[in-house]
Amino acid sequence: MILPIVKTLTGQFNLDPYVVSGLIQVESGGNPWAMNPEPGYRYMWNVRTNGSFRSLTEAERLSIYPPQDFPTLAGDPDQEWWAQRVSWGLMQLMGAVARERGFRGKFLSELCDPEVNVRLGCLHLAGVLRTSEGDIERALATYNGGTRGNVKRPFRNQAYVDKVMKAAASLKG
Repeated sequence: MILPIVKTLTGQFNLDPYVVSGLIQVESGGNPWAMNPEPGYRYMWNVRTNGSFRSLTEAERLSIYPPQDFPTLAGDPDQEWWAQRVSWGLMQLMGAVARERGFRGKFLSELCDPEVNVRLGCLHLAGVLRTSEGDIERALATYNGGTRGNVKRPFRNQAYVDKVMKAAASLKG
């Protein structure tokens, strides 16, 4: 089943609604409340400067506490620090990626809102599809791999790509 919000937003971003629906099925099973902490995630976003946060030291990456200079839009830095390192909602969008793609809500838990999540997830997927020269499998591998550039074949996460494409094909019937 393709959610109405998926039909609308994939049209706005020129994405295949079956592929996005397959991605949602694989990532969250269609549960908008899905979330997955990824404490090893290294790429953080500075919400004050609207740019990449400086590179983390290994000790900072492994710490349960944010660095002293890590900013937040609301609450304390701990919540932003951990929330950026979580994949959220239907499309399991990383909090830091949502910030990079322009999400300025006070709390990243707002990414569980299906409209917010699918809009930002489609924006991100459309961006990686452009850097992947229109190759949807390469874009999916990049989306899932958390890489900052164009991934090369063979994909280390080929099984993920295959699952999404199989789910998309089954939705097409």
